[in-house]
Amino acid sequence: MYAVHRLLWDIRRNPEVKGRFRSDPDTVLDDYAIDGEYRTWMRNLDFKSMYEHGVNPYLLYFCAIQLEVDRAAYYAQIRGGKP
Repeated sequence: MYAVHRLLWDIRRNPEVKGRFRSDPDTVLDDYAIDGEYRTWMRNLDFKSMYEHGVNPYLLYFCAIQLEVDRAAYYAQIRGGKP
């Protein structure tokens, strides 16, 4: 869980990490040693699954903003609906 939180924080605070994640998420996920379900969820930007499994909602939200996820779509995903 720490590695996921660290990646979310770094995407928010470090433009290089953000850019690398957007262009080659698998390499970044390898760099942070994120695997299993969390890797799949990060790769697919499945914020709902991460939220339901204890990922910090503050970090999720601000990561979504940095990755230019539409806010309505983000909130709908968290609630389990459509935007």
